Amino acid sequence: MAGRIAFSIAALAAVMLPLAGAHAQQTAAPLQPGPDEGLFLIVTDIHFDPFTEPSLVPKLDRSPVSDWSAIFKTGTGGNPRGYNHDAGYFLTRSALEAAAAQNMTYDYVLYTGDYLSHDFNSKYQALAGPSPQGHASFAIKTARYVSHLLSETFAGSPILGVMGNTDSACGDYEIAPDSAFTAGLKDQWAALSRQPDRFDRFRTGGYYKVAHPTLADQDIIALNNIFWTPRYSDRCNSGGGDPGGAMMTWLKKQLEQTRQEGRKAQILLHVPPGFNAYSTVRGSGPCDSRLSPFWHERYSKGFLDLMREYSGIVDYTFSGHTHMDSFAIINDTDGTPLIASQITPAVSPIFGNNPAFAVFLYNRTSGDLLDSATFYLSNLAAAAQGAPPDWQLEYVYRSTYSLQDLSPASRSALASRIKSDTLPRQQFTELYAVKAPDNPIDSSNWQAYACAQSAVSEDAYEACYCKAN
Repeated sequence: MAGRIAFSIAALAAVMLPLAGAHAQQTAAPLQPGPDEGLFLIVTDIHFDPFTEPSLVPKLDRSPVSDWSAIFKTGTGGNPRGYNHDAGYFLTRSALEAAAAQNMTYDYVLYTGDYLSHDFNSKYQALAGPSPQGHASFAIKTARYVSHLLSETFAGSPILGVMGNTDSACGDYEIAPDSAFTAGLKDQWAALSRQPDRFDRFRTGGYYKVAHPTLADQDIIALNNIFWTPRYSDRCNSGGGDPGGAMMTWLKKQLEQTRQEGRKAQILLHVPPGFNAYSTVRGSGPCDSRLSPFWHERYSKGFLDLMREYSGIVDYTFSGHTHMDSFAIINDTDGTPLIASQITPAVSPIFGNNPAFAVFLYNRTSGDLLDSATFYLSNLAAAAQGAPPDWQLEYVYRSTYSLQDLSPASRSALASRIKSDTLPRQQFTELYAVKAPDNPIDSSNWQAYACAQSAVSEDAYEACYCKAN
């Protein structure tokens, strides 16, 4: 495997967050920026679990975020946990230190959501002890701690994040508009963006728009699109109106402003557009009744209409949520590829994937994505038993798939090849769950995943998948 990079959890004495152990094996960076080129990092879906050592939870609950690292270091559980668990302190530290150890300088860092672990509130209630400070306070501190680790590890880079479905003091898919949770993150996230004056809408809905950190004529629009999902509930703020519709209206206004100023935009969101192939293939009944959209049809249609109306303004979106490595293409009504939607694999291995992060090479003048490299924890099961975590380069996108770049047109061509050609289909299948032993894609269901890459509207996905089955 090209570019193998072995990384021990204690290898990086020179890195900002040192742990004890063997030395890291350094190799040449797999992506080498040329003139007018740069790199950025995407980390997503850590699902930080502060409950891995129950005895520490009451002290964490009473302590400020600045003390949390020292508290975690007093614990005895020094190994990452295995599959089907979220990321605790040691896996999170290991992943971030591995990202910092690749001999690459990142212009900025994107975090596409899910700071908190699954079942967060129930675990807190069970483990907080006799004098709990409250689950809302603990949820805010946990999300702030993840951002603290990101800023500490990548101190020279702006950090831009979005809300995920677990990121709420209320519950999963229950982020409330104008909540204590968004208020508790606003100042920290604004400071990490280096553009604190751009966060005027953040407390209201958890979304914002900033100037791109390096591209003089581009913006980054960060959405809280949990509001657009079928599972969203407003039970903690039933008087919040229609936050999904309000955000769609706000998005249209931002796109219009961007166009009037002669600029372009990239969009950050947690839940990708299109269809959940994993849920679709596990449904029952007729094919059309098994289709599982990521978003409500109303919001999906509204978003697609906006992307077509503002064609040429947005070329890329970045998301996470699935924990897997994939992409989707948004096409114009005539089939022309407009937008490449990147879906980056997760740090949390709770859904059977190997932990991962991705680095992207881009043109600092146009913003075009030129290539990417994905790194993964290759020995999660052994690391859970005490072996040094071994982070490796999994693959480089262009050379693996024989692409010219990562443009919408190139990704669209790849999606067609995956449907028709055995080799790229096998490559995509192997890489989807980051080379994990339990891969959800097989010969009986691959069409659902392939169709999700090129058909994001309900009619298009039904025509692609149901026709094939």
